[in-house]
Amino acid sequence: MDKVRLGVIGCGHMCGAHLASLAGKQETVSEQLRPFVAQIEVRGLADIDLSKAEAYRETYGGEYVTDDPERIFQDPDIDAVLITTWHDTHAPYSLRAMECGKHVLIEKPMAMTEKECDDIVAAEERTGLKYMVAFRCRFAKGAQDVKREIPSPDNIIAHARFHSIWPETIWAQDPVKGGGQILSQGCHVVDMMLYLAGAEPESVYATGGVFHHSHPDVIDTINAAIRFKNGSVGAFLGGDGGTGNLMMHHPLPNRCPFFVMVIDKGRSAIAIDHGEDARFESCVPEEEWKPPYDSCEYGERLGKRGAGGVPDILPAFARSILKDEQPIATAVNGARTTRFILRCFESARTGEVITF
Repeated sequence: MDKVRLGVIGCGHMCGAHLASLAGKQETVSEQLRPFVAQIEVRGLADIDLSKAEAYRETYGGEYVTDDPERIFQDPDIDAVLITTWHDTHAPYSLRAMECGKHVLIEKPMAMTEKECDDIVAAEERTGLKYMVAFRCRFAKGAQDVKREIPSPDNIIAHARFHSIWPETIWAQDPVKGGGQILSQGCHVVDMMLYLAGAEPESVYATGGVFHHSHPDVIDTINAAIRFKNGSVGAFLGGDGGTGNLMMHHPLPNRCPFFVMVIDKGRSAIAIDHGEDARFESCVPEEEWKPPYDSCEYGERLGKRGAGGVPDILPAFARSILKDEQPIATAVNGARTTRFILRCFESARTGEVITF
């Protein structure tokens, strides 16, 4: 195989963010991934709004548009699918795609229930197909620096509080379609936390509840204490309803006051926003460890696309298929993130420590 023939399901904003790596717009793709851009060929695009699909076809190519995802799944000339639909369709579309022999690149969150997570992981293992979750923070410049310098921290603190209250009218706040801010958007920071922790969670104890919304099924505030299986500890603060200007002295690329801080025996670092920027600090002798820099604002230097890693996701997915490599974020990683958030919710509702 020398090309990945791609089908697209869902032609909204994130579809465009991924496809922007193609059609001569790959200047923000990392140099090592640029060769794979030319090996991606869009064949079919599906959306309930055909005008959206047609607009992307005109820009990025494709043989046809359709409002029926089944046409994409059953097309023998499609090798892989990019799924960027509402969250409640992620699991059924993923499973159907793999059933039809397609590799899958799925937008976050991978799934909304633990059973869906288990089913997708089992399908990935059973089929041997490549399944990749579009966790952008793993590709972000600052987060990659932190991961390289402090790969196994003994303490990790994640902050995923959004700068405003999510309107109850948006689909992502719906308990069925989107799952609310913590699952829908906070999953980025949870994945970055687990990625930078370098260890599996062992248990979590969380407090929280519904502080800013009316629907009782959508928890919007979580404060959690975590123990990891390697003995390290952590904390996760998730939700919405504030903190917007508290970090605005720093030029946040996406205006999101998110961060993940790692600490390990006198060495520390923080990945800011979605991991675009980073800062380092040390209180150990320089001969033991010298930080690569004090502060690096990749977002200002490269722009949020260049610093944030989204342009790398689709080429990295293609590389995993063409070179038969494990994707950077597999179904296991996607399941771990959803599972962690759901068990935070369970702990907040029951008042109990929840194990993994």
